[in-house]
Amino acid sequence: MNIVRDRALLLSISWLCLWLSASALLGLLGGSISFDISAMLQLPEWKAPFGYDSYGRNLLFITLLSSFKSTAFGIFITLLSCLLAVLIGSSVAMGPKHFHVVLSRILDAFLAFPPLLFALGWAAVRGPGWGTLIFALLIGSAPGLIRLTFARSQEILAQDFILASRSLGASFARIAFHHVIPAAINLCIVKAPSLFAHALIAEATLSFLGIGAPLGQETWGSLLLQGRDYLVEAPHIAAATGLPLVLMILALQLISERLTLHQLRAKKQP
Repeated sequence: MNIVRDRALLLSISWLCLWLSASALLGLLGGSISFDISAMLQLPEWKAPFGYDSYGRNLLFITLLSSFKSTAFGIFITLLSCLLAVLIGSSVAMGPKHFHVVLSRILDAFLAFPPLLFALGWAAVRGPGWGTLIFALLIGSAPGLIRLTFARSQEILAQDFILASRSLGASFARIAFHHVIPAAINLCIVKAPSLFAHALIAEATLSFLGIGAPLGQETWGSLLLQGRDYLVEAPHIAAATGLPLVLMILALQLISERLTLHQLRAKKQP
């Protein structure tokens, strides 16, 4: 199946582009959000399709602004994780054999503990903030991706054409920049949507627990925390802020799975 004809993939990409464009436009323009005390916790209406929050703010605008901050942070974590994975995975794979064992043991140590435990411990020492989020999300996302790029780089280095290139006098840099690093980058491109989805979930979870974004910074997790406090009086707050997050996570996971499927089919074709 051609990617262009994959309706599920195109629908997911369209939804992501629509939501992210709206949130980026509102976030970059920096429009002020008005407070209307008389509209506190009111149900959705034509002027406010998502309703109003506990401060009388339009939930649609607040959700878009919060998603802009969360998605920008998620993109930053995804790019940083991919960069670390490509650099560390490919360089260690091309290095001495004893480095392979050292990297494997370090990755095993990081993957043995849930990232949330690292975040809780770090927050107890440093306090909540963007630094805590960056540390926790990198600990949770980078080791797994580094292991994948390391394995992919080893697979490429074991191919016959690499041995032929070395026998013909190909330099270390030529093999790295023409074969190993491009293969690692292709792997990261396929895994990036799923990694981005996990970053969004982790940010929302940590902010919901109060160890994420600094106080006063509206993110998806802080909005969900507000919705929890008003589940009985105003359940539309949790629904209006949580549903777009769920749809975005599902779309990202679907994009990652479809890209992986198309990549496998492309490899099988002669």
